[in-house]
Amino acid sequence: MNYLIYGSSFHFIDEEIAKIVQDQPKSVYNLDETSLEEILEDVSYESMFVENKIIVLKNLSCIVNAKKENEERLARLCDYLRNPNEHITLIFINYEKIPSKGALKELLSLLKVIETPIITKPYELSKIFGEVIRKAGYTISSNDLDVFCEKCVSNYDIALNEFNKLGAIKKDYRITTADIEEHISNYNTDNLFSFKDAVLSRNISLAADMLDNLEASKMELVPIVVMLAKEFQTLYNIKLLALRRLTNDQIGNELNKMHPYRVKLLREASNKYTEVELERLILELCNLDLKIVSEDNLGFDELRKFLLLL
Repeated sequence: MNYLIYGSSFHFIDEEIAKIVQDQPKSVYNLDETSLEEILEDVSYESMFVENKIIVLKNLSCIVNAKKENEERLARLCDYLRNPNEHITLIFINYEKIPSKGALKELLSLLKVIETPIITKPYELSKIFGEVIRKAGYTISSNDLDVFCEKCVSNYDIALNEFNKLGAIKKDYRITTADIEEHISNYNTDNLFSFKDAVLSRNISLAADMLDNLEASKMELVPIVVMLAKEFQTLYNIKLLALRRLTNDQIGNELNKMHPYRVKLLREASNKYTEVELERLILELCNLDLKIVSEDNLGFDELRKFLLLL
């Protein structure tokens, strides 16, 4: 069985991967970095020794756009999936829903598709995260839950990080308005979005100044890196769709009903980058996220180093 898992939360996707993998070893590749041709050549090889393998392939979106070379890649992938190596399990990961049309429709039919939530609005996060809070034994009012989700910019991974931080502080199981005001970082600030815009527009000096303010406000570093990685991925997707001469409305429909005005702004920002540059920056942010999570005592200087790569 081969799989496609998609959704906006790294946490939910990792949970689904864990259910499939269990205690078995796995290899992880990013399709921005490793070519599909290399992967298919490897999995098609028949070893004289029977060896079961699980291979996780991130960022399927980079090979499902309408480029001519990707049409050929999709055809070859479908050829393999019709008669796959029974000792190999492929798990494709994507952070947006892939439309079921054209060649993609056949691809999706050859994979077991696992949907995890795509959360873009505070009320969507409230529905899901309210249950997380209750299952952990905490109480919170509906108004405070809404404020919590707004401060976490409708991002499940940020919300989980902030809730865990709060859980380490709280001496009881009642989350109050004062707790949220005092302990929950506000990712929905003008500074954060202005910082993101400065980064996307390659205004390095302004971004560096704003990063100082974010550090002073004691904002968590990992969610900022994750937010930038997702924003650059969206920028990359918009650039590819724009090359197909789609309108802003059409691009918005392709990208989970994104508002045309936001598409317009990101489309203009994408003109400052080549496809290769966007691929490189996405990879740098993914590696930075892994580095921060796996190593102790890394701070905002790591993100300052990233700004020098713009």
